[in-house]
Amino acid sequence: MAPIEAVIVPIPKGDSTEVTAAARELYATLRSAGLRVKLDERDGLRPGAKFADWEMRGVPLRIELGANDLAAGVATLVRRDRDKGADGAKTSCPIGGVAQRARELMDEIQGALYEDARSFLERNTVAPRGRDEFLTMARGRAGMIDIPWCERAECEAFVKAETSATTRNLRALRPGDTTCTACGEPAKVRAYFAQSY
Repeated sequence: MAPIEAVIVPIPKGDSTEVTAAARELYATLRSAGLRVKLDERDGLRPGAKFADWEMRGVPLRIELGANDLAAGVATLVRRDRDKGADGAKTSCPIGGVAQRARELMDEIQGALYEDARSFLERNTVAPRGRDEFLTMARGRAGMIDIPWCERAECEAFVKAETSATTRNLRALRPGDTTCTACGEPAKVRAYFAQSY
């Protein structure tokens, strides 16, 4: 979903014409491989400032290419989804294999982000046992509150007036879901209720 999947940041040192040429060639290779990539050739910015800028923009993968990398025939790939210094956050890859490795890392990053989001949702989802508990949880910003719901506008308006919580996601009923936790009318769906922040 990232509009830019990777950014190449050349790291010049002295005469950087070789690094610049290699970065442009790598950019063309990655574009040809179907990656949405940018080449950051902005003058007047140190590499660290460029790194921070692209991280703030949410680009999942940074590809660093400096004179030492070029001499070793590698590029350094840095994942945004890992903390600095964490295992696997930064790896070297032969320049000829960057396109394939970048695609593999994008898949790994997507999987890791999905798993983190799923775990977060599970940790922050609660199921109240009754109406009073539901309203108390909704007022207290308990997270995603999972209830059988009638799907009536009047019911949602009542919950919103009482707690500021509204529906976030609708799903199919489970066996045994018969009445709406919020109002007692027949349930039609399961719903997450939560307050917006």
